[in-house]
Amino acid sequence: MTLARHNNSLSWNRWVLYFYWVLSAVVLVLTESIHLFGLYSKGWFAGPWFPAGYGSASFLMIFALLLAEALFRYLKLYFDFILIAMGLVYALIVMLTFGLEIQGLYIGLNLPVIVSLFYFSHSRLWFAAVLSLVSYFTLLAFVERLQNYVNVLDSIAVVGMITGTSLVGLFILKRGNELQQSLERAVHSEIEAFADAVATQNASKYDQLTGLYNHITYQEYLTALIQQHEAYHLPLQLAVIDIDNFKKINDNFGHHAGDIVLGEMGLLLTSSISTEDVAARYGGEEFVLLLTGKTLEQSHQLLEQIRQKLALTDFAAIEHQRVTISIGLMEYQSELGKDDLFKLADAFLYEAKRSGKNKVVSPLRGRQEDVSQNSQCS
Repeated sequence: MTLARHNNSLSWNRWVLYFYWVLSAVVLVLTESIHLFGLYSKGWFAGPWFPAGYGSASFLMIFALLLAEALFRYLKLYFDFILIAMGLVYALIVMLTFGLEIQGLYIGLNLPVIVSLFYFSHSRLWFAAVLSLVSYFTLLAFVERLQNYVNVLDSIAVVGMITGTSLVGLFILKRGNELQQSLERAVHSEIEAFADAVATQNASKYDQLTGLYNHITYQEYLTALIQQHEAYHLPLQLAVIDIDNFKKINDNFGHHAGDIVLGEMGLLLTSSISTEDVAARYGGEEFVLLLTGKTLEQSHQLLEQIRQKLALTDFAAIEHQRVTISIGLMEYQSELGKDDLFKLADAFLYEAKRSGKNKVVSPLRGRQEDVSQNSQCS
């Protein structure tokens, strides 16, 4: 039994105990009401105010309930079978105590069968049916009090009642199992549909080789971040990254080696940026980064760290040769637009390629070079 089913069984056991408490109160109140009604028709002092055996029946019911409460705390395993058997004890207490005054109380022998249906279990249903029938005929053979008001027709009725109720219970369980299986299939289908939807969504958002966002998703993020910048003036930079001499890697070592380099590049970008940044594969060996919440200097420094880390990465697939990248970085200015932003960043990338590769070029680098040249002239 799984933990979930075990906890569910404990919960049902508690509810069955509540049911027995309520049933005890109803039986005792109803029995006393019937007795008082009969006493009223004859006169209030024509007989005792409580039916014969009322005190002993009340004591036995309460004692059985208290015993069940104690067992519930200390005996968890198979406690549901004990509660089913307790239904038979209730039925016999009522039959043997009030059977002479109230006809048809043998219907209470159905109680164990009804209680067993709470557990939705074939084994418990069979246990309840067999227990009720065997106990009834055993007591009928040895208890004279029961023999006094039960005849052959009553016994036939008892057998038919318990058998009929059990068969109805079997049909209920069968139908319940069918509904449960149908529900499980529906839930399974929903899970599969959800998984397919997630997979489809991921396929439409991510690049499968690198695990980064794809070109379409990059465009969506860029549009949203530009709108955010225009509204709140939050810092935004675009970096365009290209792997140097990537065609030679494919030509000399094969596309599989090139894929390894691309995958490692994706991992490096993902591990280097913050959760507020966006990394995407733009196409081929070209990548883009959308950097937010940073100054241009901070973004430039971050890209330098990424460039240096990749240059130090060992690639066994290309005979341990170095892989370098060139990067163009541009900061977004109000009303620049995403197309012009990309053109400027791409122009800085071209400048990095033209001036020797393996470097980061941005407006900041240009200013730094101007400052350096002025210092030398002075």
